[in-house]
Amino acid sequence: MSKPSLTNELTRLYELLEKGAITKEEYEEHKALLLSQARATSFPNDEYSNPAQPKPAEEKPQIIINQSTSAAASSSAAVIAKNGGCVKTTLAALGFLVIIAVLLQTCSGNEKTTPNTPAPEPAQNIANTDNQKTAQENIQALLQSALQENTAANNEINTVWTDMDADVRNYLKPQQLTWNHEKKKQCQANEYSTPEQNQIAYLNCETNITRTRILELQAQKNQIYTEIKEAQLQKVKQEAKDSLETLHTTWDTIPEPIKDQLNSNFKNWTESANKECNTAQPADTQVQTDINRHTCITKLAKAKIKELQGYKI
Repeated sequence: MSKPSLTNELTRLYELLEKGAITKEEYEEHKALLLSQARATSFPNDEYSNPAQPKPAEEKPQIIINQSTSAAASSSAAVIAKNGGCVKTTLAALGFLVIIAVLLQTCSGNEKTTPNTPAPEPAQNIANTDNQKTAQENIQALLQSALQENTAANNEINTVWTDMDADVRNYLKPQQLTWNHEKKKQCQANEYSTPEQNQIAYLNCETNITRTRILELQAQKNQIYTEIKEAQLQKVKQEAKDSLETLHTTWDTIPEPIKDQLNSNFKNWTESANKECNTAQPADTQVQTDINRHTCITKLAKAKIKELQGYKI
């Protein structure tokens, strides 16, 4: 097997430079060593001047080689320059083949792994989705709580209103209707961006106003009850008094012979009426009990007056 010529060795060295296996400085250093070796051995068939630049090899995709590969190529070139001949050529070829094998393996590995690597999901999108879900759950919880509190407040005011004395309730009814209208008007402001937030605000507003009204009704019903019942008692007392006076006047207009016949009956009626009205079922308060007694007297007196009028001449 013939020794490689200086031209071939320089060509291979240049190819290493073109491929990026060695640096420009390493290329110049190794080339000088080859030329020096050639002059020392006096190869008759080789040229000692710089060879003409060989035709560039067929274009291949440029591949970047790491530092360790470059160092290996530099080491191979140094051995070639030092030992010369077949040993230099063989080592250079082996180094070049190793470089090519490493490059092919690296490229193949990249092609296999790169397409299969899934794109990472943006962490910001995940965080935003979680925040939106949490915010919606919080709004629904607030809405449910507002509904429950509003229902409880409405039930409480309805109980206070129903348990109230009928006379007091009738007295407060116009005031209560006005309050209902003003409550709805005051709580209808839409200040928020979503229907849920506006509904929560409306319910909370209505609940607060209702609870305040409950306290007002509880205070008013006691005060108004006393005022109304005192006025009512005075009224029924007067009505009972007037009815008894009318009864006695009617009795006096009856002729004496007829009165003598009815006298026993009239006395029995008087005792029975007093007993019936005094023993009637008492009310929750004394004032209401008195009102009921006088109302009873008025009712019985009017009935007796109507009966006695039939005996008048």
